Parts: sequence; C-alpha cells; structure tokens
Amino acid sequence: MPKKKQSKKAQEQKHVSPLNHSVDAPDEAISRSNKRTKKASKASSDRKEHKDNKHALSETKLAEEAALTAMLFGGGGGASSGAWADDDDDQINDTSAWDDKYGIQNSDDDDSDKEDKATKWSSGDLFAIDRSGEDIGEDEDDASERSDNEHQSDTDSDDDESEQEVNKASMQGAAWQDPESDSDSDDSDDDDSDSEERIIKSKKQKGVSLVDGPNRLKKLRRYRDETDPLSLSEYELRLRERFMNTASVAANTSWADVKQIQHKEEEPKTKRKGGGYGSSSDEESEDEDYNAAADILESNASLFQHSSSGMQLPPTILDVVRTRDGNLSDPNNSVVSAVQFHPGSDEENPLLMTAGMDKMLRFFRIDGEENPKIHGIHFPTLPITCASFLGDSGSVVMSGRRPFFYIYDAISGNIQKIQSIVGRKERSLEKFTVSPNGDVIAFVGNDGYIILVDGKSRQWIGDLKMNGSVRAIAFSEDGEYIMGSGSDGDVYKWNIQSRRCVERFHNEDGTITSSLAATSNFLAVGSESGVVNLYTEKYSRSSLYGGSDKGVGLNATERNPLKSIMNLTTSADSLKFNADGQILALSTRRETNGLKLLHVPTQTVFSNWPTSKTPLKYVWSTDFSPGSKYFAVGNDHGKCLLYRLKHYWDE
Repeated sequence: MPKKKQSKKAQEQKHVSPLNHSVDAPDEAISRSNKRTKKASKASSDRKEHKDNKHALSETKLAEEAALTAMLFGGGGGASSGAWADDDDDQINDTSAWDDKYGIQNSDDDDSDKEDKATKWSSGDLFAIDRSGEDIGEDEDDASERSDNEHQSDTDSDDDESEQEVNKASMQGAAWQDPESDSDSDDSDDDDSDSEERIIKSKKQKGVSLVDGPNRLKKLRRYRDETDPLSLSEYELRLRERFMNTASVAANTSWADVKQIQHKEEEPKTKRKGGGYGSSSDEESEDEDYNAAADILESNASLFQHSSSGMQLPPTILDVVRTRDGNLSDPNNSVVSAVQFHPGSDEENPLLMTAGMDKMLRFFRIDGEENPKIHGIHFPTLPITCASFLGDSGSVVMSGRRPFFYIYDAISGNIQKIQSIVGRKERSLEKFTVSPNGDVIAFVGNDGYIILVDGKSRQWIGDLKMNGSVRAIAFSEDGEYIMGSGSDGDVYKWNIQSRRCVERFHNEDGTITSSLAATSNFLAVGSESGVVNLYTEKYSRSSLYGGSDKGVGLNATERNPLKSIMNLTTSADSLKFNADGQILALSTRRETNGLKLLHVPTQTVFSNWPTSKTPLKYVWSTDFSPGSKYFAVGNDHGKCLLYRLKHYWDE
C-alpha cells in the first residue's frame, strides 16, 4: 500500500500542469530551491549514515554468530573456540576462518559487496539468526525498490514520522503487556498456574510405566507380561505392598497398610462434647478405658492371673491347632537351633526367623496358610547355634562355636562381622541373650564371667563375675536387671547401670542350673536334673531406691519356690514365657517329645497337649509370637512346627 500511494503521488507531481503554478518572486524561488537542496543533502547524509551503521551491524552479527557457532559445534577459530583449536591455527584470525568456511571474500573497498555476501551467508547457513526483522533471502531488486521507497518517505510530513516513532515505542514492550492497563499481569499469572495444572493432569492421565522406567520398577508387576502404565494411586499401592513384604522384615509397617489408611480416611468425624471434632473410634476408646477401670475397681480378683487383654486362660485344657509348618517352603538341612518371632511384627501375620547348623538364616511371613519365605542368607564360616533379633530393630545377632559373631541388618542387607571382643580370649561365643530393648548383648564367658557388649557400637562395655561357671543368663522384662546362674546352683541378679549384684539366692534343687526365664512377676529356674522352680520376682525397696550400689554380702539367701515342676526327666534346656506370662514352655533336647506347657497362674501343666502322638521329635528351640497367637517349635529334623493357640484368637 505505501508503495502504490507514493508512486501515484509521484505521477501526479510529474504530470501537473504548469498553469496551476503561481508566479512567485525570484527571492522566494531561490529560498525554496535552497531549502530543497538542504533537505536533499540531509536525506542523503542520513541514508549514508544509516548504511554505514547497517554495515557495522552486519559485521558485528557475523563475529557474534561465528563465536557462538564455534562454542556450540567446535568449529571455526577465535577466542571462543580456543579450547578446540590446534596450535597450528594460531595464525588464522576470526574473519578469515569464518570466510573460508562459508566462501565469503573480504573487500574493504566495496561495502555493498560485503553486504551482499553477508546476505548470501545468512540465507545459506542453518544456524542463521535474524535480529533486524528483515527478510534474509531478499534479492537485489527488492533492495533497490526499498531504497527508493525510503527516499520517497524522507519527503513526507513530520506527522508521519511522529506516528512511526509512537508505533516503534509501542513495539519495544513485551508482546503480552498492555501499556494502558496492569490487569494483564494477573492474567499471565493465571495462565502460568493453568499450564502447571495441565502438566500435572497430563502426568496423572499418562501414569507410571513399569517397563520403560528403571529396572527396579519391574518388581512391582503382578505378572510378567504386564505392560500397561499404572495410575498414581495404584503405583502408591504397589510401593506400599512391596515395602511391607520385603523391607518390613524387622520393622513395624502398620503405617504402610493401605487398609488401615483407607479405613481412617473413610471414618466419619463427629463433634465432641467439649468442642472440636474427632473420629468415632476416639470416643469408643475413651469409653472402653472407662469401663475397664470400672471393672477393675468393682472386682476383687487377682490382677496377676489375667492376660493383658483381661481374659483368663483356662487351666488344664489348652485349645491348640496345628497349622502349616513355618519353614515348609524352605526347611532347614539340620537341626533348628534358633527360632524367634520378631517382637514388633503384626500379631496375626508375624515375622518368623529360623537358624541352624546348616549355616542358613531364613525369614518367613506367617499367615497360617502359605507362610511364604521372604529371603535367606548363608554364612559359610558359622554354624549357627544361637540367633536373636536385636530388640525391635531390623538387626539379627548370630553366634556359634567360634571366637567371632555376626550382626545382620535385614532391612539394608549389611553384614557386620565382629572378629573378637576386646580384652577377652574366649574361643567360643556360642551362647548369648539380648535385652528387650536391644541395647545390651550378654555373652556367656569363661571362668564365671558374663560379657556385656553394646548393641549399637558393638563394643565391650563391662563384665559381671559370679562363682563357678556360667550356664544360663536372662534379662528382666524391663531390661534393668540381668540374672545369671551356673555350676554352683546360685542365682545372681545384677543392676545393668551400676554393675552391682543386688540379689543372690540358692536354688532349692541344688544341682547345676541349665536355663533361666523371667517376667515382671515370675522367675523360672531350670536345672540339669529336670526340675524347674518357679519363684515370684520381687524388687526390694533397697534395689529400687539406690541401695543396689552397695551390693549384697557373700552369703546367698534362701528363697522358697512357688512350685517345683518335675514333668521333665532330663535337663531343662529351654524355658520360655508367652507374651502375657500365663504360659511357660519347658523343653529338653535329650529325649523325644520333651516339651511341656505350664499354666502359670495355677502352676499346673496342661494335660491335653502335647500328647505321645504329637510329632515333636527332639525339641531344640521354642518361641511364642507377639500376642501369643502362634507357638513355634524347632526340632532336629529341620522343621519348624507351628501351632495356633485359639484362646488368643477368640479374644
């Protein structure tokens, strides 16, 4: 449009009739001609200056783009590409290397040729950058026509120039910014938030691929040919299930149970009486606590003859049912010398650990039906005679007839070998016990010593000395005291913090002690004669309020047992209380079916189980699950027999 208007105006000026011109004075004609001459000279100087600036800009563009291309692709010379240049290229300057690459000939005499060459380079290079807003590939005719148009535009009025300046100023701002209003900035923020929401929504719709992602995600597949991507909720569910089946071998994973989380989310919120909102289960628990306290105050029955749930175990008859063996999926190749449930595992689906002389440590998830194996680990240099969880942690301590022992972290998979205990020269550390909180490991040492090792640092922290040799050790339920006994038949009791003996009494049987077990109310002492004495476990005021620091005399005191159980005819090698202290398991390794269960409140042995037809064989190890819902027996055939105690399931 501008070109047509200008050409029409020029034609009108060319064909204008001389009759339309008025006759002016000679002075006025001369002044007009001088003004036209000055205006023409000014326009020519402006065009020349613009042309020189344009040539300088093109040279600057070439130098900048040459340096940028050299930095990105390693080509060309110059300071920017010095890291890729050879020593032989020092004599080549920036422009020569660039011109040789693109076929440009430098000529200082003719600036127009240089501009044409720059235009040819810009149209042929793939990495060309246009900063001027002009067409890079225009021909010479278009350029000459544009120069004529510029010459015609110089003769326009000042109003047109002002309009161009206004338009130029308006184009310098951002394309989305309105100079007359600030409301568009808020709209831009809304657009950014909308774009982020669209990205998140697209990710949710796309899902998580188990095949295209990292290799570890393939473990989350239900079946081998599953290739469809998972939604984020399904992906979270798979991760929780994987964690509960693997990394939860020795840790409480109730927080990862999806069923509990969904039940907690679906639980309605009710308004409390005192204000605020809470779940209905909170109010029910408060009512249950109030009712339990009322029942205790209204009853005169003994508090020590009831389980932790408030239900008393019936004497003489035990309702027990055998289930699938705990290690049936991978039985031991030798005797099961150690069997234990993890103290912090779920009561209905506990974690079971077995170990034996076949140098294998195995973990099983007990469900009563399949009892799948989680994993196992082999220790080539250690036939395991004793193994135990280190409190509620995921670590397992193992020892045998060796001067060293192992600590295996079931969660991380790390194995730590402790070569020896500093300051001790025992050639065998085959027997030990762990405190309930896992802070202290007590080994049976030589010459009447009990060796104490810190459960966290694995370092020696002290020794306890008794007369005769040590045969059995046990911790109290709170972990503050440790009991030991041995060849002299005396039972010693030490305070762990002060290392002082707070009590010493003589066992009524008088023979060598072979096993010990303790709860908060009772202490069981087994001897090699097969007699198991049951004592009340009392804490004197002197031991509780600082009198333990003074210790006791050299003479042992006399204590009368509540009951002497004589159902075993050989050495009582193992004693084990259940979770609420109502059942005591007595076993021996020296005869078949050498297992008896004692009803502790009445001090009577259950008559209905085990029977002569119960396939126990030689019993080597026993343990109760948390909540006493399962009872495990390890025998010499490599089996871990598993029994369900229905009384604790009916609760």
